[in-house]
Amino acid sequence: MNCGALFFAALVLLKLNRLLVSLAFITEAYWRRFSLLVTFIIFDADSSHCNGMIRALNFVSNIIMNKILVTTDFSTASKAGLRFAMQLATQMEVELVFFHCFQALIPTSLHRERIENTMQKQIQEQLVTLEKFVLSLYKSMNLTPGDYRCAVIDDFNPENAILEYAHRNNFDYVCISTRGAGNLRRIIGTNTGNVLLKSSVPVLAIPHTYRARPVIKALYASDLENLDKEISAVSAFTNDLKIRMDLAYFHHPAEIKLDREMMAEMWRKKYKHLNEVYFEQFPLDEDFIGQLNKLVKKVKPSVVVFFTHTNLTWFDKLFSASKSEAFSFVTKVPMLVFRKP
Repeated sequence: MNCGALFFAALVLLKLNRLLVSLAFITEAYWRRFSLLVTFIIFDADSSHCNGMIRALNFVSNIIMNKILVTTDFSTASKAGLRFAMQLATQMEVELVFFHCFQALIPTSLHRERIENTMQKQIQEQLVTLEKFVLSLYKSMNLTPGDYRCAVIDDFNPENAILEYAHRNNFDYVCISTRGAGNLRRIIGTNTGNVLLKSSVPVLAIPHTYRARPVIKALYASDLENLDKEISAVSAFTNDLKIRMDLAYFHHPAEIKLDREMMAEMWRKKYKHLNEVYFEQFPLDEDFIGQLNKLVKKVKPSVVVFFTHTNLTWFDKLFSASKSEAFSFVTKVPMLVFRKP
């Protein structure tokens, strides 16, 4: 048994354990990676000295580094999501996986034994196109490509393909672009609300008008439910980027009057990563989206963070397909959407 490898593994386990405990929020992806690490150490403990250390180092770096699935359909609108992901990669340790889903065209007259070859050929052609698309965008942004790879899937349902691939491969985030005008914004061929509400992986929804700029501040819009776990999840994102986190809470006039200064000070002491706290009154006769949009214009965050679940909440008002104002808001600011714990 390699003592050096075991020592290295012990340090990694301690670091991961301390991180998970301090966050008090453990995602499914982290649990899976943690289990993989333990399994690897158990089965690789007898590796030879140098090879064991190298393999352990490579394996650990792969499972600890954040992974972002970045979707594209090669459209101009989809470039926004790629730009945002590439910008994140300049500010944090992350692996980008650029993802394209298409439906292979198989002639009905083709013999069965040739179908597989035809599909593989089309996948390779799409992969080459994706690689060129990604590299051209890196070049236009004057960025040196970092840790990235490309993936192409043949599937008639892009929405399911994105969700399944992200879940199966333990991604930390999915990055998608919003596009177009009108009430029904489409995200890489899928409905905005469906992707955001169905995904078990946090989703970064990037407006199609986005142009690369440093990410410096996140605004977390909260309903104050599960605040401890939610702030821990948001702080994991902001800490990786080394950026500020502000909190906004919208309350109705009928609610118990809050001592804003006292609560803000209490939360800042409890949550070390929290910067500014905004208590915004939401009159029943005014539009919620308009109120939120006003705050965003005032605070000017780089990204707005939400938590949602399948039950009807104020978040769902934001994504109601009948509210054009909601979607006009989405097209202005990048968003990070978590599922409620």
